[in-house]
Amino acid sequence: MASDSESLAALEILMNEFFAPQTSNDRKREIECLLHNFSSQQGAWKHCLYFMSNSSNHFVCMYSLTTIEKIITKQWLGLMWEDRAQLKATLYQLALEHHQTAPNFIRNKLVKLVVDIARLDWPHFYPDFFTNILQLIQNSETTVLGLVFLQTASEELVCPWEDLSVSRKEELRRLLLAHIPQVFSILTALLERVAQKQRHGVTATPPPSPTHGQPNSTSPVHSGSLLSSMFGSSRCSLENDSDSIASLTLQALAHLFSWVPLASYITPNLVTALFQLATITQSSPRDEGQCVGTLAMAAVNEIMYKNCVPSSCEEFLLNLFQQALHLLHNLLQAGNLDQIDETYLEKVTEFLRLFVGLHLRRLENNSRFPILEFLTLLFKYTFQQTNLDGYYNCLDVWTIFLEHLQTHKASIERYNDALVSLVGQILRKTQFKYNQAQLEELDDESLDDDKQTEWQNFLRQNIEVIAKVAELLPMDTYNQVYEPWKESVMVYMRLERALEENEDCRKLVVTAEHECLRLHCLLRDLSSLTQAVGRMYPHFIGEVLAARFSHSQKLMTQLTAMATYASRLQLHHIQVSAGVLTSDLVEVHAQVLAAMKAWCHWLAQMHSEAGLKHMYNQFIIDIVDATVPLLAKQGEPAKLYHSAAHLLASLTMTVRPARLWEVESVRDLYRKVASLSYLPSESQRLVKRALCCTLLLPCAGLADQGWDQRQKLLAALLESLTIDFRQLQHTSPVSPQAACPVITSTLTLLNDLVTGMQSESSNTRQLLYSAIQMNIYQTLSMFPTYVHSPSVCEVILDFFLTAFGGLQQQLGASFTETTVQTFLDVFTREHLSSSLGQEGGAGARVVDKFLQLLQLVMAEPGHQFKRFVPSTITLCLDHVYPLVAETPSPDIKPSLFALLHAILMHKWQYFYRSSLLQTMNQMGNETVEHREEFIKILQAYGQSLLQPDINIFGQNLRSLEQLNSKWKLYHKHLFGEELLSQFVTVLLHSLIHKSHALLEEEITVAIYHMAAVNFKAFQSDFLPQFLRSTEGLDDGQRSILQRNFKDDVDLPSFTQNVQRLVNDLRCYRLCNYSLPAGSIKL
Repeated sequence: MASDSESLAALEILMNEFFAPQTSNDRKREIECLLHNFSSQQGAWKHCLYFMSNSSNHFVCMYSLTTIEKIITKQWLGLMWEDRAQLKATLYQLALEHHQTAPNFIRNKLVKLVVDIARLDWPHFYPDFFTNILQLIQNSETTVLGLVFLQTASEELVCPWEDLSVSRKEELRRLLLAHIPQVFSILTALLERVAQKQRHGVTATPPPSPTHGQPNSTSPVHSGSLLSSMFGSSRCSLENDSDSIASLTLQALAHLFSWVPLASYITPNLVTALFQLATITQSSPRDEGQCVGTLAMAAVNEIMYKNCVPSSCEEFLLNLFQQALHLLHNLLQAGNLDQIDETYLEKVTEFLRLFVGLHLRRLENNSRFPILEFLTLLFKYTFQQTNLDGYYNCLDVWTIFLEHLQTHKASIERYNDALVSLVGQILRKTQFKYNQAQLEELDDESLDDDKQTEWQNFLRQNIEVIAKVAELLPMDTYNQVYEPWKESVMVYMRLERALEENEDCRKLVVTAEHECLRLHCLLRDLSSLTQAVGRMYPHFIGEVLAARFSHSQKLMTQLTAMATYASRLQLHHIQVSAGVLTSDLVEVHAQVLAAMKAWCHWLAQMHSEAGLKHMYNQFIIDIVDATVPLLAKQGEPAKLYHSAAHLLASLTMTVRPARLWEVESVRDLYRKVASLSYLPSESQRLVKRALCCTLLLPCAGLADQGWDQRQKLLAALLESLTIDFRQLQHTSPVSPQAACPVITSTLTLLNDLVTGMQSESSNTRQLLYSAIQMNIYQTLSMFPTYVHSPSVCEVILDFFLTAFGGLQQQLGASFTETTVQTFLDVFTREHLSSSLGQEGGAGARVVDKFLQLLQLVMAEPGHQFKRFVPSTITLCLDHVYPLVAETPSPDIKPSLFALLHAILMHKWQYFYRSSLLQTMNQMGNETVEHREEFIKILQAYGQSLLQPDINIFGQNLRSLEQLNSKWKLYHKHLFGEELLSQFVTVLLHSLIHKSHALLEEEITVAIYHMAAVNFKAFQSDFLPQFLRSTEGLDDGQRSILQRNFKDDVDLPSFTQNVQRLVNDLRCYRLCNYSLPAGSIKL
């Protein structure tokens, strides 16, 4: 047998060869096999200790440490006491001897292995573990090592590792907490010493007094202090050793703060020390010590994340926030945010967000906290941001603050000035008039994932904050938006004077470059401000309509005048010297129409006001004149078509003016509705829907709705819109490729109409049904013809889904039965198999739609639909389920199980026909009809819980819970005798194996409800049987698990018992599997 020195030499050769770039993959696999065999042999760890002590090869050291790690984590309890003592002592000694010379990754690995041993042995078999850490930190030669040990201990001993029982986890946390006061005291001293060293290095002249020129010299933000004197100091980097110690200390503190309770542990001195470092380093050059400041703020933020703060800690929080205000004040006073590291600023912004979101309510009314000065600093910090992400993050802070005020409206008055200033500054930031250089850099062409350009996103985020302020100060905000908008409108309305017309064209005489630039900026600002004006409408409707009517009437008059003016002059068709002006003019016109669309809600309420009929009618005429001629004309910009179509749709669906179809221009649009192909597809849909809604929707305040006339006009309109569709039934079968566009466009239109009318009156739905009845019949008759065309089938089934949901009463039971039977006849087992096997998923989508349709049928209460229950169950269990049962996650599984859920939920009497009196009797007297089908459905549920698809698992778990809530499923004798224990077993195993960890809470609640059928039987019968059938445990461990599961019957306690059972069972199995054969289990 080779000696240790020979083995070490051979290992070094192998490791160097493995990591050599010229080594082939085959050779690497051979070396891996050799290394694995060596590390798996008995006593390999002893050789590894020798290798660690006698080799400087980093590859050898990491291999040795990895081998030892396996021994500690998987075989520790099986080692002899002497071996464990040797391993522990040697690793600790190696860490002490080599922590200054070894690379950090090796040092950190050594430390982790020692902590892993402590996780199992401390304090009983490793009593001096934590005492050693404290001594290392306090010794200047080993401070760094001690800090690494401390952070590793915090990370490894508190985390919920699987190989520890719940009692051991609780013990480790308790042991660590006992040392925390001493730890924090030592770390505070370390940070203070680092800060003291830096202060001695500051040689620059102290800054002026922070109270100079300030009216409130007693404010904590401006009072003199040690912290104040540090700001503005000359930039002085920390020494290397101080920087390293400070960084490690702050990282350790950040992790400790994440789990240590706030009360009585985190001292004011420690917080002061943290802010001292944050203050010192925030003004350091980007490459010197910036990390320390960022780490200090990260540690502070860990404290801020603690939301559950006892009232006794208010003084502590006040001290913390006062120091934060110092930092923010001096950060802004320097005026150089562009020179500060972005990561540091992100931490500062995170602090502000946490403060406002979690803690402001605690200090808002404290007389010693200067809330208005805080808002002033937040305001300055927001608008001194030098990049968009930083600015957006600050807007998020303001949004949180505004939402806070929404719930405390009584205290808004003192914030009025701050909110008005905020709106004013946001408006300045979004206007080219004040911020052209930055705004010109924003991309207005490329779309992001939300289909917005960078400019649109910027504008939206700003306007949303303005809208939030408007909810609190509606008129103040409106006036701030309205005034600059009005000024821009005045210039816009004078553009007509700058037009020059000749025989060939119309020309804008603004030609000078600087004048074109000014006009470009004005039009961009007008467009932005018009968007903001559009967002103001909610504050002029409802109870305040009359009180604020003069403002809203004036605004709406200006908007309609602008729209009429733009349509009349066709400004986007004039010749301009700068091409960008054309797109600017189109954008303004489109935004005006969009703003009018928003204000249609105001116009709808205006109709009911007495004495305003003439004004109301004029607004209607103006909107029609601004939209219909534009939509009727070819060659206009798509953006204008889009805005005009949306405005017309809102006019007809929201305002609903009387007899709009009698207006001449609207009548012309009706006549040419079938020839609007030049419009973009969405605009076409909107216009057609708007024209139909004019006839379908009742007009407000009109006694005679003229339903007879509406019916004739609607029939004529839909006849012209569906003529191509109707011709399909009079010609020989058209190929699916040719028929698909016609069927799709027609049924999409009808789909839109049915969807829009679902919540309307029965008169409206009856009118719609009478107009599309023949189309519905034709669609059903066509279905068998196109059943082998998935694209056509999908559209047809989608339409019937909508029709069944919106026109069920009008369709009637007889037609519904005919429709369902037609579909059932078509969807044979062979057809289903063929559809689900098609590439691209088109066939699966068709089957999915069909199953969704059957869900609606099963949910119908009428007795005539009961006859479809057997055929639907057969379809599900015999035809569809066998095709998808074993596939991991097919598209139709959600709909299949949703249909089974609908059957059980709405057709429960198909299985249980017992009366209420019988239901209240003993479970043993229950009579179950169609027993086999009932069991097969629930077995399908159970099978789905064994598969990895978490969506299906969650869907079916919720379904079972709903069935239990409504029909007491778990209490049924059949379920209890044949299925209950199986379901509980499956759910417990899912917790043990963490197969659906995201649903842990829902799974535990379901287990509770199942156990609640008979808690005594669960405890005395099920649990022992479950533990006996669970492999990887010995009888002693089973006894402990049974004994630790208390007989609590409330949900919180039961949940804790389940969590303890699952954790400890997993822990025992891991430990048992890692022990060598013949080991004694303790």
